[in-house]
Amino acid sequence: MTAVMAVGLAACSSGAAPTTTSSSTSAPSTTSTTLPSLAISKNEIGHAYMTLFDLNNPAIAPKLLVVQDGAALKAAFTAAIHSALAKQAGGAKVLAATVESGADCKNQLLPSPCAAVTYDILSPTGTVVLSNSKGAAVYEDSTWLVAKATICSLLTLEQGKTPAGC
Repeated sequence: MTAVMAVGLAACSSGAAPTTTSSSTSAPSTTSTTLPSLAISKNEIGHAYMTLFDLNNPAIAPKLLVVQDGAALKAAFTAAIHSALAKQAGGAKVLAATVESGADCKNQLLPSPCAAVTYDILSPTGTVVLSNSKGAAVYEDSTWLVAKATICSLLTLEQGKTPAGC
């Protein structure tokens, strides 16, 4: 099972998800959007990832709220929450978030501003199930959200096909 999750998370680091890794946050380049401080941004991104990957909590609505275009993924989330893999994930801990903007986001097919995210997936007991996973976050409507590309890569792997909404 962990091997399947590793492959799925590796899929997140290819294609639309960022591959930049940093042990600390960095300031965004020039942008017209006023972002919260780097510490607040990392905290908000961490909250979004924790909420999304707390798959032992069967509530779908909170997960949809922390994902870019989450409403489009309702059917996919509803199916995935009952999978065997979902039982292994009890949350996530963001290790690093590098805020980016402009071409850095566009090159990853993400709106600007965005963030490259390194995170651990945690078991329901809080132990690390998979470390140093790569993902992305986007800043929309004054909120940091898990990038749709990040979760769609995982859902596609888990379901064997691209789910509706991705």
